[in-house]
Amino acid sequence: MLNKIYKYTPLRLDFFDNLMIRASQKYALNDPFELRPSHKIKGSKTNKDDFKALAEQSYFDYAVVSLTETNNNLLMWSHYADQHKGIVIEFDTSEPLFDLYKSSPTTMLDEDLDEEVIDQEDAKIKSEINAGVIQRVRYNTSRPNMKEFDSIREHFLIKSEEWIYEKEHRVILPLVTADRIIVNEKYLPEIEHYAYSPDVLNKKLIANGMYMISLKEPLLEEARGLLPYDGEYVTREELQLAFVESIIHAYLQKISEDPTTIFLYQVPPKAVKSVYLGCKVTDDERNDVLNKINGNSNLSHVDIYQARTNSERFELNFEKHTSRLKEQQK
Repeated sequence: MLNKIYKYTPLRLDFFDNLMIRASQKYALNDPFELRPSHKIKGSKTNKDDFKALAEQSYFDYAVVSLTETNNNLLMWSHYADQHKGIVIEFDTSEPLFDLYKSSPTTMLDEDLDEEVIDQEDAKIKSEINAGVIQRVRYNTSRPNMKEFDSIREHFLIKSEEWIYEKEHRVILPLVTADRIIVNEKYLPEIEHYAYSPDVLNKKLIANGMYMISLKEPLLEEARGLLPYDGEYVTREELQLAFVESIIHAYLQKISEDPTTIFLYQVPPKAVKSVYLGCKVTDDERNDVLNKINGNSNLSHVDIYQARTNSERFELNFEKHTSRLKEQQK
Protein backbone atom coordinates (compact mmCIF):
# COMPACT_ATOMS: atom_id res chain seq x y z
CA MET A 1 0.00 0.00 0.00
CA LEU A 2 1.46 3.34 -1.06
CA ASN A 3 1.50 6.01 1.64
CA LYS A 4 1.54 8.82 -0.89
CA ILE A 5 0.47 9.34 -4.47
CA TYR A 6 0.77 12.19 -6.95
CA LYS A 7 -1.32 14.15 -9.45
CA TYR A 8 0.31 16.06 -12.33
CA THR A 9 -1.77 19.04 -13.43
CA PRO A 10 -1.53 22.51 -14.96
CA LEU A 11 -1.33 25.32 -12.41
CA ARG A 12 -4.86 26.48 -11.55
CA LEU A 13 -4.97 28.91 -8.66
CA ASP A 14 -8.63 28.14 -8.04
CA PHE A 15 -7.62 24.62 -6.97
CA PHE A 16 -6.40 26.14 -3.69
CA ASP A 17 -9.86 27.66 -3.18
CA ASN A 18 -12.12 24.75 -4.10
CA LEU A 19 -9.78 21.69 -4.09
CA MET A 20 -11.49 20.34 -7.19
CA ILE A 21 -9.81 17.62 -9.26
CA ARG A 22 -10.87 16.63 -12.76
CA ALA A 23 -11.94 13.09 -13.59
CA SER A 24 -11.83 12.29 -17.32
CA GLN A 25 -14.77 10.58 -19.00
CA LYS A 26 -14.35 8.12 -21.89
CA TYR A 27 -14.39 10.80 -24.59
CA ALA A 28 -11.78 12.94 -22.79
CA LEU A 29 -9.15 10.23 -22.31
CA ASN A 30 -5.97 10.65 -24.36
CA ASP A 31 -5.39 6.97 -25.22
CA PRO A 32 -7.42 5.90 -28.31
CA PHE A 33 -7.57 2.32 -26.95
CA GLU A 34 -9.21 3.36 -23.66
CA LEU A 35 -12.48 1.51 -23.02
CA ARG A 36 -12.37 -0.06 -26.47
CA PRO A 37 -12.05 -3.78 -25.73
CA SER A 38 -11.31 -6.46 -28.26
CA HIS A 39 -14.31 -7.96 -30.05
CA LYS A 40 -13.44 -11.46 -28.89
CA ILE A 41 -16.26 -12.58 -26.59
CA LYS A 42 -16.66 -16.13 -25.36
CA GLY A 43 -20.03 -17.75 -24.75
CA SER A 44 -23.44 -17.79 -26.40
CA LYS A 45 -24.71 -14.97 -28.58
CA THR A 46 -27.15 -13.96 -25.83
CA ASN A 47 -24.32 -13.70 -23.30
CA LYS A 48 -22.19 -11.77 -25.76
CA ASP A 49 -24.98 -9.26 -26.33
CA ASP A 50 -25.61 -8.93 -22.59
CA PHE A 51 -21.92 -8.42 -21.81
CA LYS A 52 -21.53 -5.86 -24.56
CA ALA A 53 -24.58 -3.87 -23.48
CA LEU A 54 -23.59 -3.87 -19.81
CA ALA A 55 -19.99 -2.94 -20.52
CA GLU A 56 -20.85 -0.09 -22.86
CA GLN A 57 -23.35 1.24 -20.32
CA SER A 58 -20.66 1.26 -17.62
CA TYR A 59 -18.16 3.00 -19.89
CA PHE A 60 -20.39 6.07 -20.02
CA ASP A 61 -21.37 6.10 -16.34
CA TYR A 62 -17.90 6.79 -14.95
CA ALA A 63 -14.84 8.99 -15.19
CA VAL A 64 -11.30 8.34 -13.95
CA VAL A 65 -8.77 10.33 -11.94
CA SER A 66 -5.24 9.43 -13.00
CA LEU A 67 -2.57 9.37 -10.29
CA THR A 68 1.01 8.14 -10.19
CA GLU A 69 3.68 6.79 -7.85
CA THR A 70 6.36 9.35 -8.75
CA ASN A 71 6.72 13.13 -8.73
CA ASN A 72 9.90 13.38 -10.80
CA ASN A 73 9.05 11.90 -14.20
CA LEU A 74 10.29 14.39 -16.81
CA LEU A 75 7.88 13.20 -19.51
CA MET A 76 4.87 13.50 -17.23
CA TRP A 77 5.94 16.97 -16.13
CA SER A 78 5.98 17.87 -19.81
CA HIS A 79 2.77 16.10 -20.87
CA TYR A 80 0.47 16.65 -17.90
CA ALA A 81 1.92 19.60 -15.97
CA ASP A 82 1.92 22.18 -18.75
CA GLN A 83 5.53 21.60 -19.87
CA HIS A 84 6.96 22.12 -16.37
CA LYS A 85 4.85 25.28 -15.85
CA GLY A 86 2.32 23.33 -13.80
CA ILE A 87 2.36 21.55 -10.47
CA VAL A 88 2.33 18.10 -8.89
CA ILE A 89 0.03 17.56 -5.91
CA GLU A 90 1.05 14.96 -3.34
CA PHE A 91 -1.81 13.19 -1.56
CA ASP A 92 -1.54 11.38 1.75
CA THR A 93 -3.23 8.02 1.16
CA SER A 94 -3.76 7.47 4.90
CA GLU A 95 -6.41 10.18 4.65
CA PRO A 96 -9.74 9.68 2.83
CA LEU A 97 -9.42 10.93 -0.75
CA PHE A 98 -12.39 9.99 -2.95
CA ASP A 99 -13.90 7.47 -0.54
CA LEU A 100 -17.33 9.15 -0.45
CA TYR A 101 -17.88 8.99 -4.21
CA LYS A 102 -19.64 5.64 -4.45
CA SER A 103 -22.07 4.46 -7.09
CA SER A 104 -25.67 5.45 -6.37
CA PRO A 105 -28.17 2.64 -5.78
CA THR A 106 -30.89 1.83 -8.27
CA THR A 107 -34.30 1.00 -6.87
CA MET A 108 -37.11 -0.99 -8.42
CA LEU A 109 -40.70 -1.79 -7.54
CA ASP A 110 -41.11 -5.29 -6.14
CA GLU A 111 -44.60 -6.23 -7.30
CA ASP A 112 -45.01 -8.93 -4.64
CA LEU A 113 -44.08 -6.59 -1.81
CA ASP A 114 -45.57 -3.51 -3.50
CA GLU A 115 -42.53 -1.61 -2.22
CA GLU A 116 -39.35 -0.06 -3.59
CA VAL A 117 -36.32 -2.32 -3.13
CA ILE A 118 -32.66 -2.16 -4.17
CA ASP A 119 -32.00 -3.64 -7.61
CA GLN A 120 -29.54 -6.32 -6.47
CA GLU A 121 -28.31 -7.22 -9.95
CA ASP A 122 -27.47 -3.58 -10.64
CA ALA A 123 -25.86 -3.27 -7.19
CA LYS A 124 -23.59 -6.24 -7.93
CA ILE A 125 -22.45 -4.73 -11.22
CA LYS A 126 -21.71 -1.39 -9.57
CA SER A 127 -19.84 -2.97 -6.67
CA GLU A 128 -17.47 -4.64 -9.15
CA ILE A 129 -16.34 -1.19 -10.32
CA ASN A 130 -15.01 -0.42 -6.81
CA ALA A 131 -15.73 3.29 -7.22
CA GLY A 132 -13.85 5.82 -5.09
CA VAL A 133 -10.87 3.52 -4.39
CA ILE A 134 -7.29 3.99 -5.62
CA GLN A 135 -6.53 1.05 -7.93
CA ARG A 136 -3.34 0.13 -9.76
CA VAL A 137 -3.29 0.16 -13.56
CA ARG A 138 -1.97 -3.02 -15.17
CA TYR A 139 -0.01 -2.95 -18.42
CA ASN A 140 -0.46 -5.57 -21.10
CA THR A 141 0.13 -6.27 -24.78
CA SER A 142 -3.48 -7.44 -25.28
CA ARG A 143 -6.64 -5.43 -24.96
CA PRO A 144 -9.28 -6.57 -22.45
CA ASN A 145 -12.28 -8.46 -23.78
CA MET A 146 -15.82 -9.06 -22.60
CA LYS A 147 -15.59 -12.74 -21.75
CA GLU A 148 -16.99 -11.98 -18.29
CA PHE A 149 -18.87 -8.92 -17.15
CA ASP A 150 -17.39 -9.36 -13.67
CA SER A 151 -14.09 -8.17 -15.13
CA ILE A 152 -15.51 -4.86 -16.38
CA ARG A 153 -13.42 -3.00 -13.78
CA GLU A 154 -10.34 -4.30 -15.58
CA HIS A 155 -11.45 -2.45 -18.71
CA PHE A 156 -10.81 0.78 -16.79
CA LEU A 157 -7.49 -0.47 -15.43
CA ILE A 158 -5.66 -2.14 -18.33
CA LYS A 159 -3.44 -0.13 -20.68
CA SER A 160 -0.78 -0.87 -23.27
CA GLU A 161 2.75 -1.56 -22.06
CA GLU A 162 3.76 1.62 -23.90
CA TRP A 163 2.37 3.55 -20.90
CA ILE A 164 4.24 1.63 -18.21
CA TYR A 165 6.56 4.56 -17.47
CA GLU A 166 3.60 6.43 -15.96
CA LYS A 167 3.21 3.96 -13.04
CA GLU A 168 -0.44 4.91 -13.03
CA HIS A 169 -3.11 4.35 -10.41
CA ARG A 170 -6.74 5.28 -10.99
CA VAL A 171 -9.85 6.20 -9.09
CA ILE A 172 -13.08 5.37 -10.94
CA LEU A 173 -15.83 7.86 -10.10
CA PRO A 174 -19.54 7.93 -11.05
CA LEU A 175 -20.45 10.93 -13.19
CA VAL A 176 -23.59 11.45 -11.14
CA THR A 177 -21.52 12.19 -8.00
CA ALA A 178 -19.50 15.07 -9.54
CA ASP A 179 -19.50 18.15 -7.30
CA ARG A 180 -19.22 20.56 -10.21
CA ILE A 181 -19.48 20.24 -13.98
CA ILE A 182 -18.02 22.62 -16.56
CA VAL A 183 -20.21 22.70 -19.66
CA ASN A 184 -20.60 24.66 -22.86
CA GLU A 185 -23.34 27.27 -22.69
CA LYS A 186 -25.26 25.43 -25.43
CA TYR A 187 -26.19 22.77 -22.85
CA LEU A 188 -27.53 25.21 -20.24
CA PRO A 189 -31.17 25.44 -21.43
CA GLU A 190 -31.61 21.68 -21.21
CA ILE A 191 -29.70 21.42 -17.92
CA GLU A 192 -31.93 24.11 -16.39
CA HIS A 193 -34.87 21.89 -17.23
CA TYR A 194 -33.62 19.32 -14.70
CA ALA A 195 -33.38 21.81 -11.80
CA TYR A 196 -36.44 23.23 -10.06
CA SER A 197 -34.92 26.70 -10.58
CA PRO A 198 -32.03 27.88 -12.81
CA ASP A 199 -30.71 29.90 -9.86
CA VAL A 200 -29.79 26.80 -7.84
CA LEU A 201 -27.22 25.73 -10.45
CA ASN A 202 -24.82 28.44 -9.19
CA LYS A 203 -23.65 29.14 -12.73
CA LYS A 204 -20.21 30.70 -13.01
CA LEU A 205 -18.74 31.85 -16.32
CA ILE A 206 -15.26 30.36 -16.70
CA ALA A 207 -14.23 31.48 -20.20
CA ASN A 208 -15.20 31.21 -23.87
CA GLY A 209 -18.80 30.23 -23.26
CA MET A 210 -17.94 27.58 -20.64
CA TYR A 211 -19.85 27.58 -17.35
CA MET A 212 -19.23 25.82 -14.05
CA ILE A 213 -22.46 24.53 -12.52
CA SER A 214 -23.59 22.61 -9.46
CA LEU A 215 -26.13 19.94 -10.40
CA LYS A 216 -25.83 17.20 -7.78
CA GLU A 217 -26.59 19.28 -4.67
CA PRO A 218 -29.73 21.05 -6.01
CA LEU A 219 -31.18 17.72 -7.08
CA LEU A 220 -30.31 16.12 -3.74
CA GLU A 221 -32.00 19.02 -1.97
CA GLU A 222 -35.10 18.48 -4.07
CA ALA A 223 -34.98 14.74 -3.34
CA ARG A 224 -34.77 15.38 0.41
CA GLY A 225 -37.98 17.37 0.18
CA LEU A 226 -39.79 14.78 -1.92
CA LEU A 227 -38.52 11.68 -0.10
CA PRO A 228 -38.08 12.58 3.59
CA TYR A 229 -38.84 9.12 5.01
CA ASP A 230 -37.31 5.65 4.95
CA GLY A 231 -39.07 3.03 2.87
CA GLU A 232 -39.91 -0.42 4.16
CA TYR A 233 -36.80 -1.94 2.56
CA VAL A 234 -34.80 1.11 1.43
CA THR A 235 -33.40 3.98 3.49
CA ARG A 236 -34.33 7.57 2.70
CA GLU A 237 -30.73 8.27 1.63
CA GLU A 238 -30.85 5.37 -0.84
CA LEU A 239 -34.18 6.59 -2.19
CA GLN A 240 -32.83 10.13 -2.57
CA LEU A 241 -29.65 9.04 -4.36
CA ALA A 242 -31.61 6.74 -6.65
CA PHE A 243 -33.96 9.63 -7.45
CA VAL A 244 -31.07 11.90 -8.47
CA GLU A 245 -29.50 9.22 -10.65
CA SER A 246 -32.81 8.47 -12.36
CA ILE A 247 -33.23 12.17 -13.20
CA ILE A 248 -29.83 13.00 -14.71
CA HIS A 249 -28.14 9.68 -15.49
CA ALA A 250 -28.93 9.64 -19.21
CA TYR A 251 -28.25 13.34 -19.68
CA LEU A 252 -24.82 13.16 -18.03
CA GLN A 253 -23.93 10.38 -20.46
CA LYS A 254 -24.99 12.66 -23.31
CA ILE A 255 -22.93 15.69 -22.29
CA SER A 256 -19.95 13.44 -21.44
CA GLU A 257 -19.65 12.70 -25.16
CA ASP A 258 -18.38 16.26 -25.55
CA PRO A 259 -14.70 16.13 -24.48
CA THR A 260 -14.88 19.79 -23.39
CA THR A 261 -17.29 18.80 -20.61
CA ILE A 262 -15.33 18.58 -17.35
CA PHE A 263 -16.40 16.64 -14.25
CA LEU A 264 -14.90 17.91 -10.97
CA TYR A 265 -14.63 16.18 -7.60
CA GLN A 266 -13.54 17.76 -4.32
CA VAL A 267 -10.70 16.30 -2.26
CA PRO A 268 -10.53 16.78 1.53
CA PRO A 269 -7.93 19.38 2.65
CA LYS A 270 -6.22 16.90 4.97
CA ALA A 271 -5.47 14.61 2.02
CA VAL A 272 -3.31 17.30 0.37
CA LYS A 273 0.20 16.80 1.74
CA SER A 274 2.52 18.80 -0.55
CA VAL A 275 2.60 20.84 -3.74
CA TYR A 276 5.56 20.73 -6.14
CA LEU A 277 5.98 23.74 -8.43
CA GLY A 278 7.38 23.13 -11.90
CA CYS A 279 10.83 24.43 -12.80
CA LYS A 280 9.25 26.88 -15.28
CA VAL A 281 6.75 28.38 -12.83
CA THR A 282 7.43 32.13 -12.67
CA ASP A 283 8.20 34.05 -9.49
CA ASP A 284 4.83 35.80 -9.67
CA GLU A 285 3.01 32.49 -10.07
CA ARG A 286 4.92 30.98 -7.16
CA ASN A 287 4.00 33.95 -4.98
CA ASP A 288 0.35 33.59 -6.00
CA VAL A 289 0.40 29.95 -4.90
CA LEU A 290 2.05 30.83 -1.59
CA ASN A 291 -0.49 33.56 -0.94
CA LYS A 292 -3.36 31.20 -1.71
CA ILE A 293 -2.08 28.49 0.62
CA ASN A 294 -1.04 30.85 3.41
CA GLY A 295 -4.49 32.44 3.22
CA ASN A 296 -6.33 29.13 3.61
CA SER A 297 -6.24 27.80 7.17
CA ASN A 298 -7.37 24.37 5.93
CA LEU A 299 -4.08 24.08 4.02
CA SER A 300 -1.73 25.24 6.80
CA HIS A 301 -0.12 21.79 6.91
CA VAL A 302 0.78 21.72 3.20
CA ASP A 303 4.47 21.86 2.21
CA ILE A 304 5.59 23.69 -0.94
CA TYR A 305 8.55 22.54 -3.03
CA GLN A 306 10.21 24.22 -5.99
CA ALA A 307 11.56 22.05 -8.82
CA ARG A 308 15.04 22.93 -10.11
CA THR A 309 16.93 21.33 -12.99
CA ASN A 310 19.94 19.35 -11.84
CA SER A 311 23.20 20.91 -13.04
CA GLU A 312 24.71 17.57 -14.11
CA ARG A 313 21.99 14.99 -14.69
CA PHE A 314 18.70 14.87 -16.60
CA GLU A 315 16.64 15.06 -13.43
CA LEU A 316 14.86 17.46 -11.12
CA ASN A 317 15.77 18.51 -7.60
CA PHE A 318 13.07 19.73 -5.20
CA GLU A 319 13.74 22.48 -2.67
CA LYS A 320 11.36 23.09 0.22
CA HIS A 321 10.19 26.67 0.10
CA THR A 322 11.77 28.57 2.99
CA SER A 323 9.02 31.16 3.40
CA ARG A 324 6.58 28.29 3.85
CA LEU A 325 8.78 26.84 6.58
CA LYS A 326 8.67 30.16 8.43
CA GLU A 327 4.89 30.33 8.04
CA GLN A 328 4.46 26.85 9.54
CA GLN A 329 6.74 27.69 12.49
CA LYS A 330 4.62 30.65 13.60
